[in-house]
Amino acid sequence: MRIIFFMLLGTFLMKSAHVNAQSVRSVLDKMYIAIGSMNTMTYDMTSYERIGNRTETRNSKFKIQVSPKKLYMKNQESGVELLYVSGWNNSKLYVNPNGFPYVNLNLDVNNARVRNNGHHPVTHAGFSYLYVQIKNTEKKLALSGQKLEDMIKIGGDFTWNGKNCIKLILDNPDFQFISHTCTQTESLLSLCERINVSEYLVMEKNNLGFGANVSKGMVLKVPNAFAKKAELYIDKSSGLPIYQVVYDDKGVYEKYEFKNLKVNPPFNSTEFTTQCAGYGF
Repeated sequence: MRIIFFMLLGTFLMKSAHVNAQSVRSVLDKMYIAIGSMNTMTYDMTSYERIGNRTETRNSKFKIQVSPKKLYMKNQESGVELLYVSGWNNSKLYVNPNGFPYVNLNLDVNNARVRNNGHHPVTHAGFSYLYVQIKNTEKKLALSGQKLEDMIKIGGDFTWNGKNCIKLILDNPDFQFISHTCTQTESLLSLCERINVSEYLVMEKNNLGFGANVSKGMVLKVPNAFAKKAELYIDKSSGLPIYQVVYDDKGVYEKYEFKNLKVNPPFNSTEFTTQCAGYGF
């Protein structure tokens, strides 16, 4: 009887694992489709990012067109506004600092003044950056015969900000910093985007600054994955990850809350220009 019980238990666990993997796969695929079908969006974001020993909190409003890339952002506390349009203004940010020096500025997206106290350049806003991170992780795992869904578990159903969500939990117990020898001279940002890791983690670990460049042969300490753990709350209706929590080896590294999200809203012809009504440029 005991042997039969354990045989049945083993069969049940194998089936449960299969169902979980299938469920994770379907949730991931729905998220991929949802992100891939978005070309315009508006949302309010509350971000929490660990900077040194403190947490930097920001509340911002975004308008985004995915392709060609166009973006407007306003920091709700400081009143700073950013406008980015690919190919316009030499692909630099047009910035209303809402204070000294009291003139609009043209700054590189990776400029230290723009990036100060934040993990990401504004061009990472939206869902495309997360999409690329997860897709690249899938490709990397596939090279070693692994599947992403085998590393993810479903954490249950949750209501977040009035939305019915399903929680995905990605655990990476092998997360660590490793030595990386740079193969070319480039910006630190482009390196980290290419090897699919957090630029700010690399900056912090190697005592580098925003806008830093790396040279061929330079050895850096870099994480071997984009996170030690990640929690994604996927809106069941839209399929989008409207609440994201990312952990590194020290604990919570960053959190992002997407509120008042509108998918594929129509934009008028002045929406991404300095003449748009309501902008302070």
